[in-house]
Amino acid sequence: MSEDTQLLIDAPLLADADADEELGPGDATPIADEDLRGSRLLLAKKSVTPIQIDGQSGGLIKLSCTFQPAYNTRFTWARLRILLQTPEDIHIVDLAPQEIQDSQPVKITVDDKGTLGLTYAPAEASVEQSIQKEYEVYHCTVRGSGITTAKARWDFRENEHRQDGLGTEQTLALTLPVTGKVTGIVLLNARLARSGVGSVLDAIRDLILGDGEMDYSFVMEIPE
Repeated sequence: MSEDTQLLIDAPLLADADADEELGPGDATPIADEDLRGSRLLLAKKSVTPIQIDGQSGGLIKLSCTFQPAYNTRFTWARLRILLQTPEDIHIVDLAPQEIQDSQPVKITVDDKGTLGLTYAPAEASVEQSIQKEYEVYHCTVRGSGITTAKARWDFRENEHRQDGLGTEQTLALTLPVTGKVTGIVLLNARLARSGVGSVLDAIRDLILGDGEMDYSFVMEIPE
């Protein structure tokens, strides 16, 4: 992480008891509790940039999201939800990515209405050069929703052909029409998988953030 990055959440992912009860006889064998250890979510604030949104003060927030699987496993799917709580009547102007399905480097852009876009790196630019500049690389399919609400949601799904999990750090962005302190909570559901001989899936387990008995909250500041 860079010097400007602030870690918001570093927490274990634990078995989802409700999902365990739904597993039927035709499903894959559950991954044992002891083999889940090491599965974690890291959510960090990469940057907060003051911007103008239709002439009013607001902010562009960039987050980095990392799913760390336990040894010899991978995440095949995850749903991250960010529920903004204060200030009162806060809502999301735009978020990114809304949909991206490949690993071509992209740059997140913002206009004077707070609308976010993705600009693809030139074909001649290498991934390494792009990462060193302003470009992001997504390692799985990502779909986001929640514009005009206070609830951002991103779904991550591995490439079913490569079957190499959700990859490393993913960048997420929000534009908000407020300044000052912003608070919220984070929820996560994810599926952990382990492959057997010949890459055949032999065990799965659905996980949640923490033990379900506490809120994982955060505080960020958008300067004027």
